[in-house]
Amino acid sequence: MISRLKNITVISALVVLDLFTLGSAYLFAFYSRRLFAFMVPEIINLQVSVIDFSYFWWAPFIFLFFIAYERLYTQRIPFWDETRGLVKVVSVSFIIILSIVTLDKSFIRFSRLTLILFWIFSLFFFPVFRLRGKQILYRFGLWKENVIIIGAGKAGKAAAHALSTDTHMGFNLIGFLDDSPDKISTSIEIYGRQYKIFGKVRNFKRFVNYLNISSVIIAIPSLRPDKLTKLTNTVQKYTKQVMLIPDLKGMSLLNTELCHLFAQQMFLLKINNNLKNPFNRFVKRIFDFILSLLLLPLIVPAIGIIGVLIRMDSRGPAFFVQERLGKKGTFKCLKFRTMHLNAEELLAKHLESSPAASEEWEKYKKLRSYDPRVTRVGKFLRKTSLDELPQLFNVLKGEMSLVGPRPYLPQERDDIRESIDTILLINPGISGLWQVSGRNELTFEDRIKLDTWYILNWSLWFDIVILFKTLGVVLKRQGAY
Repeated sequence: MISRLKNITVISALVVLDLFTLGSAYLFAFYSRRLFAFMVPEIINLQVSVIDFSYFWWAPFIFLFFIAYERLYTQRIPFWDETRGLVKVVSVSFIIILSIVTLDKSFIRFSRLTLILFWIFSLFFFPVFRLRGKQILYRFGLWKENVIIIGAGKAGKAAAHALSTDTHMGFNLIGFLDDSPDKISTSIEIYGRQYKIFGKVRNFKRFVNYLNISSVIIAIPSLRPDKLTKLTNTVQKYTKQVMLIPDLKGMSLLNTELCHLFAQQMFLLKINNNLKNPFNRFVKRIFDFILSLLLLPLIVPAIGIIGVLIRMDSRGPAFFVQERLGKKGTFKCLKFRTMHLNAEELLAKHLESSPAASEEWEKYKKLRSYDPRVTRVGKFLRKTSLDELPQLFNVLKGEMSLVGPRPYLPQERDDIRESIDTILLINPGISGLWQVSGRNELTFEDRIKLDTWYILNWSLWFDIVILFKTLGVVLKRQGAY
């Protein structure tokens, strides 16, 4: 009864939040359109506009219907997955509302520009308001569901780390169960907090009831298939949901479809390589080209200013051109010069005099602590990733992408080994999964694994997520040297 009341409260709160989001987006759209009308009155008619909400009393029901249809009031999914669903809901609702407004003559005085702005603001407002709203609900214990992890090994700890950093999903980790005698009654530290290993797996029913657990994560990928099936079926009887971590780490599953073979009680994982489809490669190229053109007016003035600062700081040109591996062979990758002209000589002397630096170079192919080659302005450009701004011209030429694998040096081809064919399947990127997953904190091998995984799991939405994450990483200067 308490659980049901809690769920009703959460759904009601989210509905109110969504209505507030819609109202805010509409008001922003209305006053933004009025601002445009004052700025360019010869193009935009100020009179063709209304703020009378009675015109659109029916519109919120369209949004709420599709949000409920996508199960976004009850599903506990990561932020970016929910954002993808909200983008779909907002866009479909907008198309329906635009169709009604266009066909119904009573909306003759309503501005279509206001409606378009309403759609744009809604795309940004819904994810942001939802994120903040769920954080508040989680803090008050409403958007919080107790979960326990069966298995305190590597997979279990990884799951615990993920849950501890994502309150958006609303899972409250209580602890672990594990059959290892040396682990029982001990604790695991996750981000400074201790989580107890309560007991053996076979006693899970007692702990589920005692600790008010509604969800269970089974994180024992090494368990024999027959035992894993038996454990999953047993746990499922006593909990609302079971989440299973299979032994498929590293496999490209982001674009996976599940096919059921009911007669055989089996399912097939259909793994798609989207970039093998010419249409998807065309979509990626068009996305890169259009976004680059939109960014160009902002980037060109910054490039001019930075170029002057580089010339004032050290002797040499403002730009640095280097051969990099691309889809169609090598190409000339354009960057701001961040090093002295005698960089190779300085590097050789430093590696010869410092064994620690030589070991660091061998592992990361970079110097993270101290690099004598880098200029004063160069240090700032690298910290802020502004040294890569000129690569926007490589994107416009079709030599690079906004998101893609790291642009590797020709001499690194042998180090990439068997992954080279996958890496060169698409253009390298200004940003990529490697940049939002640790940047220079990663080893060379780690970068190759991330680049390969990105290519095999590519989707346009994945690119959009990485671009937003890149902005956050750059602003925080994470992993930049």
